[in-house]
Amino acid sequence: MRTVRHGHKPLARRNLLRFKGWGFGRIEGLAQDAVSRTSTVSGTSTVATSPPTAKPVANFPPPGSFPRDYSPAGLEKLWGVVGPVQPPPFTTTRVPKLPIPVPSSPPPLYPSWYAPAPKDILPNLKLPKGFKFGTATAAFQVEGAVKNEGKGPTMWDWNSRQPGAVADNSTGDVVDNQYYLYKEDVARVAAIGNNAHSLSISWARIFPFGAADSPVNKAGLDHYADVIDYHIKSGVEPVVTLFHWDTPLALHAYYGGFTSPKIVDDFVNYAVTVFKAYNGKVKTWYTFNEPRVFCGQIAGYPFDASFAPGVNASSAPYHCSYNLLRAHAAAVKAFRALKIQGEISLKNDDFVGTPWRSNSTDDIAAVERHAAFRIGAFSDPLYKTGDWPKIMTDTLPPSYLPRFTEAEKKDLLGSADFFAIDAYRSQWIKAPADGLAGCIKNSSHPAWPECHTPVLYDSNSGWAAGPSPDPLSDEWLQATPNTLRQSLRELQKRWPTKKLVCLLV
Repeated sequence: MRTVRHGHKPLARRNLLRFKGWGFGRIEGLAQDAVSRTSTVSGTSTVATSPPTAKPVANFPPPGSFPRDYSPAGLEKLWGVVGPVQPPPFTTTRVPKLPIPVPSSPPPLYPSWYAPAPKDILPNLKLPKGFKFGTATAAFQVEGAVKNEGKGPTMWDWNSRQPGAVADNSTGDVVDNQYYLYKEDVARVAAIGNNAHSLSISWARIFPFGAADSPVNKAGLDHYADVIDYHIKSGVEPVVTLFHWDTPLALHAYYGGFTSPKIVDDFVNYAVTVFKAYNGKVKTWYTFNEPRVFCGQIAGYPFDASFAPGVNASSAPYHCSYNLLRAHAAAVKAFRALKIQGEISLKNDDFVGTPWRSNSTDDIAAVERHAAFRIGAFSDPLYKTGDWPKIMTDTLPPSYLPRFTEAEKKDLLGSADFFAIDAYRSQWIKAPADGLAGCIKNSSHPAWPECHTPVLYDSNSGWAAGPSPDPLSDEWLQATPNTLRQSLRELQKRWPTKKLVCLLV
């Protein structure tokens, strides 16, 4: 096995999101729940609870009710679902004056005795030849210019305008304005010594209406061609992801996006168009970024306003996963049939985990459930069996989790050239307090169907798995470099591949 690690140095902050979906159960930490707190007043224990708030309502046309009008007027009607957008402050591509200045390093968040620097953990480590040390961005997070040069609206353009959908009410309208500042960003990436940049392409820039029978936007193709060429000219390898969660809004309006099997042909058409356009220039391709998170996300507010007929909030994550995996397999099949240069995979997230109590058979079994639902759902089909993990099919009926046909299993197995994962952290896993068996058999249990809980601290002394992020970040994002080797071994043991790409943050 060859392990390749990419270092991430984000160019932009992530929006702070409030969402609830598959794989986002309760995480137990040291802090008490913010909604219900116990306090003592004059010896009397009282419970203070926040008043109930009305659930916000998202405004979206019923899927299937929106007419397919591929004219400029039809595109404006789609943008009408989003509403007004903020234009970029300027609309010309800025050419940097070299050498470009680079920012200074930020001050450390924690003292070195608590959060040692990588150079102090592995002082004799030498990076191997071919090691990619780079930066990662996503189109929606950095590009801005959301309506410029023929781009269509995405579900994230719409989502950021729904009440309570984004914690700070920010949008992707301007953000870093990288659509016009990409040359400065690439030059800066090269100046700080990075040799790679993982970027995503916005599907709605290439196909404003998303659909296979809709017109392609040449301005979008030309833009990304220049982006890729400038990377190569600057000595920065472009690593391209086809989909980082920004589904064209039109496809949700037409049929419910990834909750509908109709998405497969439209995605493959988009993928083939991009493959052909940049063949020979891109050496590493990803079809999907963190599909588990994406499919969990669209099951919750506000995306739950746009399900395909027959799909609900409980079944949406699994229908999404089924359709997404079929789209991945079909895109890779086309990639290989066209003899596109390079290698291709999808990018997982999460971790296998460690039993919270090493002597608990329930916790040991809970780790396997965590691994199956969080990583195995997308890795067993590609690397192991061509099918869902048995834990999932034993738990979920076909009405929740559609079953693959034998032909689909054949297409899925081997449809990735390497294993890739965003290795954010590793934590402990424990079974529900009332026992694993009771949870598995009870579909009304709050932890069903996964029936496990990630824990941020050990069971013996209460030590955290690693330093927590700053207060404005999500609590799950602990820094746990000390468990990286163990995590990689667990991944390779379960889904053996010749190359494992570990993207570090």
